[in-house]
Amino acid sequence: MKASLGVAASILCALAAVSAAAADEVEHPICTLLLHEERIELERWELSVDVAEARLAAAESIFVMADALWKDELIERIRYLRFEHERDVAVIDVKRRALSLKRQEALTEELAIYCSSPGDNVRREEAHRRYLQADCHRIGKDLAIAEVDLTYLEEVLVSIRDLRENDVATREQVIRAEEDVDVARRRVEHHTPLFKVCSDSGAAASAGD
Repeated sequence: MKASLGVAASILCALAAVSAAAADEVEHPICTLLLHEERIELERWELSVDVAEARLAAAESIFVMADALWKDELIERIRYLRFEHERDVAVIDVKRRALSLKRQEALTEELAIYCSSPGDNVRREEAHRRYLQADCHRIGKDLAIAEVDLTYLEEVLVSIRDLRENDVATREQVIRAEEDVDVARRRVEHHTPLFKVCSDSGAAASAGD
């Protein structure tokens, strides 16, 4: 959402470097500004989680109705798949936003340590570890959503091609469905190596869902 931790950390490291060598703490006006900005971002992510939970509740309620209609053969398969897809994405999105909140909490804490106790490497490194863990798991949720999207859109494409063969769907609809699948596949291909890199580095350990 905003400037990376690396930028803020670089600024504060520079401040620490010009401070008296014997100083145990660094107080500077820029610390107040940076912490204020990060706490605003923290509040935004808290709201984002609340909104995602509300959307999940709605998606689950709609899917329950759609599932009943599907079992009674009162709804088309493609509509049922759409409601199922929306529910599945909403489930993952709540977890993804919660991880983004954890990441922001760790970033804010690390920044606060830089400002108040730049020599406290133990606490700083622990906060940074939690930041990397949450970020890696967030990338994993990005990948999970991309995979769910791809599966759903491939189903849509099959359905539209069938409709096209029966002169119900247009050629334009087929092309647009093919484009949607291509974009979804590219998103999977984008997130897969990113998640592998952070997982292989051990960043994903003990970060939770």
